[in-house]
Amino acid sequence: MQIAFIVPELPEVEHARRTLSRWLEGARIDAVTVQDARILDHGVTPARVVRALEGRRVTAVERRGKWLRLALDSGRVFSHLGMTGKWVRTEVGAEETRFEKIRVDATARDKTRRSVRYLDPRLFGRFVVVKEGEADLKAWNELGPDPLVDGIDVSALHAKLAKRRLAIKPTLLDQGVLAGVGNILATEALFYARIDPRRPSRDLSRVEVGKLSRGIRRAIDRTLAKETGETIQYVEEPGAPNPFTIYGHEGEPCPSCSRPLAKMFLGGRGTVLCVHCQR
Repeated sequence: MQIAFIVPELPEVEHARRTLSRWLEGARIDAVTVQDARILDHGVTPARVVRALEGRRVTAVERRGKWLRLALDSGRVFSHLGMTGKWVRTEVGAEETRFEKIRVDATARDKTRRSVRYLDPRLFGRFVVVKEGEADLKAWNELGPDPLVDGIDVSALHAKLAKRRLAIKPTLLDQGVLAGVGNILATEALFYARIDPRRPSRDLSRVEVGKLSRGIRRAIDRTLAKETGETIQYVEEPGAPNPFTIYGHEGEPCPSCSRPLAKMFLGGRGTVLCVHCQR
């Protein structure tokens, strides 16, 4: 398996939350194996992770932005997929999977057993254990509103954008503005809203912010509808289809006007747009 550069965004992490919830919610953790300690925070040992998790029951699997949180009957676990991370399910006792970093074997309430494993070729993900009584991660607490969990308050978002001179596309990538919006989601949403990604954030009217809000939700729903398997397949993986409306389709006809889609860089990130439809 080869995976190129991509950062999983809200829809992909929400898909991971839903599958992990089916696999682990209500289950008791029998065994934990840390195959690569580099996935852990500095100074945290595999033995500490094992002690914190084995024997615990998973009470809920939650998500904010690009972070997952597994609530336990004592303590919590945070998982960030980084650039190339994904959770997969295998049989208990199956051989180690390529790129496997962490393995969690658990028994469900119906006594069925399953093995859930975290794979990460590029090792940019994080796996953090928080003890009972300790505060949640700063990275979790400082996230802005989550479009799925909290919805988008158009007036509040318009007021926030009105203070920003930066172009709207890189502004949307700020996780303090809206949690979980990444390069793909912003590209798609701006196209649906017919907004040029180069426009200063503060220049958007409230009506346009409303269109952008609806565009974000449309992009999320469209991506989730196409995630039908148990395991995420990223668009950059060899042989994977491109399910997006304009992302990755530079040079191809615009779905609206049939003129070629352009590509430029904003804030160091590639941005596809239609210079005729997006104003």
